[in-house]
Amino acid sequence: MLVLGSAVLDSRLRGKDGRQAVRYMQCLILNPHRTIDFLPMRALRSLFRSANFRLLWGAGGLSAIGDQFDLIAFPWLVLLLAGDPVAVGTVIAVGNAPTVLFMLLGGGLVDRFSPRRIMQASNLLRLLLGSTLAALILTGHIALWLIYPLALLKGLADALYYPAQGALLPRIVPPGQLRQANAVVHTTFELSGILGPALAGALIALFSNGGGRASAAGLPGPGDAAAAGLTGLALVFAGVAVVFLLSALLLTALRPDKAATDTADPDAETGGILRSIVQGLKFVRADAAMFTLFLLIAGIELLVEGPVIVGIPILANSKMPQGALALGVIVSAYAGGALVGSALAGLLPAPKRGLGLLLIFLFALSGLLLMPFGFLTSMLLAAVIALIIGLGGGYTDVIFATWLQARTPRRMLGRVMSLLMIATVGLGPVSNVLAGALIKLSLEGVFVGAGALIALLCLAVGCRREVRTMAMPDNLREQTDE
Repeated sequence: MLVLGSAVLDSRLRGKDGRQAVRYMQCLILNPHRTIDFLPMRALRSLFRSANFRLLWGAGGLSAIGDQFDLIAFPWLVLLLAGDPVAVGTVIAVGNAPTVLFMLLGGGLVDRFSPRRIMQASNLLRLLLGSTLAALILTGHIALWLIYPLALLKGLADALYYPAQGALLPRIVPPGQLRQANAVVHTTFELSGILGPALAGALIALFSNGGGRASAAGLPGPGDAAAAGLTGLALVFAGVAVVFLLSALLLTALRPDKAATDTADPDAETGGILRSIVQGLKFVRADAAMFTLFLLIAGIELLVEGPVIVGIPILANSKMPQGALALGVIVSAYAGGALVGSALAGLLPAPKRGLGLLLIFLFALSGLLLMPFGFLTSMLLAAVIALIIGLGGGYTDVIFATWLQARTPRRMLGRVMSLLMIATVGLGPVSNVLAGALIKLSLEGVFVGAGALIALLCLAVGCRREVRTMAMPDNLREQTDE
């Protein structure tokens, strides 16, 4: 795999992209104080001059914070009410189900109507859910059975929001700034994954009796949220409502080209929503490179989700003396790596040739690094490996999203982005169940097997011509206003 990576790098150094990279390295070494004037940085500055992008970036960042609050608050509320891990898992499954099942429907609606309006509707629905939960908690009328339909509605809102966000960005950003725009959006998302849970946890601990820990007594009665240790959770859900309100207001102020964003797609209107979804599926199936990479991403998701989500907590608890601290450090290291990787994808020269091989190399490297994870007893070593995997993951997310958005016609963006989301998260529940069963047999074997299969899958995909010849579209040349 290292030979493959060297070949990709060598081919780039012989071409125009390589000369641009050499120029950047010379500037970095000889004039480090002037590196900010390099073309990608000028493109970033030009990008932030766009009021529409600033509004979309702000709305997306607030929405990401709200999602992270929900990620902490929903399971913690269930623990406080029921104290049952099975109930927690069930609520999470109920929330995730519509995200997968209705994602294609969301993509079809995005292409039929306005992505901006779909995002607004999703934010307003999540605002209503956060307000409802805060009110139920503060009045003491919250009950476990109520959380299930609310979690279901939250998943439905997410299924509408994410395809719309992915479809709106390339409609308001020039092609030459699309990579930098994706880098900013992904970096903000990764940053929210670091700050959001910490802030939500702090609110729960500071404003709840006993740090908001679960109690077998449950709710004392209506109006006794403070006595039940739920005040902090009510504040978190109120915060969810506030950030989604602000996100919706920012989207209202966004004024893109009406012809690009707020008109229905004529092709999507020629039949029912089901027909438009089928058209999206046919479009992806007809593009050999896109279809192959979607299958690869789905395969990697199946192989990696369970070992990471289920296996790493067990590894930290059973093999590392730091226990929960080790788990937190490993997860934070991955998030930090993904944050840096996303930023680098926007700052470094774009890999216009050898793109497919570069993606395959980084995917395979992640699989190889995953193989020894089950044997680790050192928190520091595990954190370093997680950091490297995160770097590759953040970089590939931005580069692949940019390639996909530039390759897809505007009229198909919603449906294609929804299919990408399904490939990314759709097999997660299956992976978690399989990993949970297999880890009982061998924790080490699960990590070795998953990593080896990822590497072999990447090797098979890398042999396909449509992947080897992948390149960034010519219309993604850097654009600035200077």
